[in-house]
Amino acid sequence: MQVDGALDDTQSVETDVEIAVTFTGFGKYNIKVLLLCGLIYMNTGFSISSVGLILPSAACDFQLTTIDKGRISATPTLVVIIVGMIIGAYFWGCLADLVGRKKALLTSTISYAFCEIISSVVSNYWGFLLLKFFSGFSISGHSTVVFTYLGEFQSGKTRERMLCWMEMAWSLGLIALPLTGWLVIPIHISFINDFFSFRSWNLFVIVCALPSVFIGCWLLSFPESPKYLAESGNNYQLAKTLFMMHKENTGNSCEDYLETLSQNGYEQLSLKLRNVQEETTPMSSENQLKRVRQLLANIYQQTLLLMKPPLLRKTANVCSIMFCLGSSYYALMLWFPELFQRFATFEGKSPAAAASVCSVSEQSLSRNQMNYNCLTTIPRTVYVHTLILGIACVPLSVMLPLCVDKLGYKFYLVISTLVASGVALGLLFVKSSIENLILSCIFEAASSIGMSIVLAIVVDLFPTNLRAIAAALCAFCGRLGALVGNHMFGYLIDTHCLILIIIVAVQLLVCSVLGYLLPIGRHPETTVFSLKNVS
Repeated sequence: MQVDGALDDTQSVETDVEIAVTFTGFGKYNIKVLLLCGLIYMNTGFSISSVGLILPSAACDFQLTTIDKGRISATPTLVVIIVGMIIGAYFWGCLADLVGRKKALLTSTISYAFCEIISSVVSNYWGFLLLKFFSGFSISGHSTVVFTYLGEFQSGKTRERMLCWMEMAWSLGLIALPLTGWLVIPIHISFINDFFSFRSWNLFVIVCALPSVFIGCWLLSFPESPKYLAESGNNYQLAKTLFMMHKENTGNSCEDYLETLSQNGYEQLSLKLRNVQEETTPMSSENQLKRVRQLLANIYQQTLLLMKPPLLRKTANVCSIMFCLGSSYYALMLWFPELFQRFATFEGKSPAAAASVCSVSEQSLSRNQMNYNCLTTIPRTVYVHTLILGIACVPLSVMLPLCVDKLGYKFYLVISTLVASGVALGLLFVKSSIENLILSCIFEAASSIGMSIVLAIVVDLFPTNLRAIAAALCAFCGRLGALVGNHMFGYLIDTHCLILIIIVAVQLLVCSVLGYLLPIGRHPETTVFSLKNVS
């Protein structure tokens, strides 16, 4: 590929931009982009998990049965869900390649906030359901693009560790959720007429949407990723971005940056960055259309490359892991508040009795098999247990980036999914809410680590020109698994609890086996250069 003096082929473009990013140094700017992407990913966990607290609160207004509750996280028709998630996950990956990572993130963030704010004032169940579908469509852009955006600002030396810090952001989102719910949902708000109702859970939905507005505004001040600018041939903006990164990281000028490149044997790269000029002539509509067609053709070709050897094995592997992890993790994560509430209700009526997850669910079904679950308040223990669930993720979230250089992605992925599989089986033997809480904490921490590792692996496993499409396919499989798992949980938890737990455990065991078979060594396959005098 050659655009406006860009390098002769994709590989040389990736090599040059990797070198250029490495010589910008590591410092203030890297931390700033990590904070931004961390907020985006934290907001993803916060937003997805918020459904678990909305379910009990919305039950009275929408008159929901357990099966209906499963549909708030999915649309009523499974075919529509699958089509929507195909469009959603793949749409954001394609958009990231068409217009850039930043614009894709910005669009998904703002559209999510818009859908959530509108859904907060919709009193009709099906209208709320439809908006939740579009919210899921929008927020799928976060996990599809954010790891790619963060990774493309990092050098091969720091990328692995920086991507792993994203797990901490997810954990912080899980901690912020119950604190926010505990603060907002118990507020006594009741505005009801024949056409409209507004309660505290409606306010909670609005509050959950506000971080997206802030993140969208902050994202406007960030540039496009250097690797995307290089791939698209925008050398002027690429040079401008590299100079800005170097200045913020080191405090030195662009001349110092160019001189450093020359002194280390990269005179050609230094000259290219020095001689770029800003394009003053706007692109004609005909050329713009031609460029879009070319990009669409590239996306098609890139997708075919992912489906053929030698990348087929990698694609099938990570997509299968994401489907099984999504099916297991999101199903239980969205339903943990519901399970906590069931235990709280059971122990409130029978303090001295012991019961497992399955027996509590069966008793819940016998009490209201044909009625909706209408509770005016969520027990305080639900917020406390959900908060503990988030806090339990912090230790592993800290250990991951600190130890990943020595242990590697594969070690963490295999061990975390094995532990999660064992814990899922352990849920069959719990006899109290405390035991349920302990196992839930271990499951949450272990399985969430696995999700973040797979998303980080995609960034390092695939080349730049295929990275966004690979992330889109991976995100689609994870979301598809999440919707299937959540739907499955809603139908099986009350009547076939044993089968449900076994399915979850087997899926996680499959993830462990596939993780072991991933074609990565102790360290991810990052591009490493022999650079002289790089501090």
